[in-house]
Amino acid sequence: MKIIMKNRILFLAIMMTGIMFIISSCRSGTGESTEVKISGEMPVSSINYNEDLGGEPWVLDIEEATLGNDNYRSATWTGKYLQLVFMTLKPGEVIDLEMHDGHDQFIRIEEGEARVLMGKTEDDLSFDKKVSDDWSILIPAGYWHKVENIGSTSLKLYTLYGPPEHQKGTMHKTYKEAVEAHHDH
Repeated sequence: MKIIMKNRILFLAIMMTGIMFIISSCRSGTGESTEVKISGEMPVSSINYNEDLGGEPWVLDIEEATLGNDNYRSATWTGKYLQLVFMTLKPGEVIDLEMHDGHDQFIRIEEGEARVLMGKTEDDLSFDKKVSDDWSILIPAGYWHKVENIGSTSLKLYTLYGPPEHQKGTMHKTYKEAVEAHHDH
């Protein structure tokens, strides 16, 4: 009986040592965070808000990119079925009342305060919510919606359209520029 117990303890000790060895060999690096680089010196999360990288694989720090955008609207990734747009609304500015019949929309507020209005008809926006940092808004296809900055600082957000809403590379520095571009087509 003593021999069986010693063998079990020895077996368990060998197994634990083996498991610890496997776990430790699976870890790589020093444990310190490193910045991933592409094209030599450019960090992955560096954003050129004047360039649409759609159709190419891309990774980014979405919060950093959202907070770094100073344009009213900047489409930075337009694929076949999805589009990423960064937006900054100054106090009092809005995303005007609109409806997308053929696609859903996701909005993420990174910073600021907003009022979101939605409804099935243009005249009945009965969905009325206030949102702020870290809140998301899901807008179903066919719903009228409007987002307004009700805070005293800029409203920083990104939105995902599926499929894309704007032409590839769309960039409007100001709300006024966006309104003018909308009336031009």
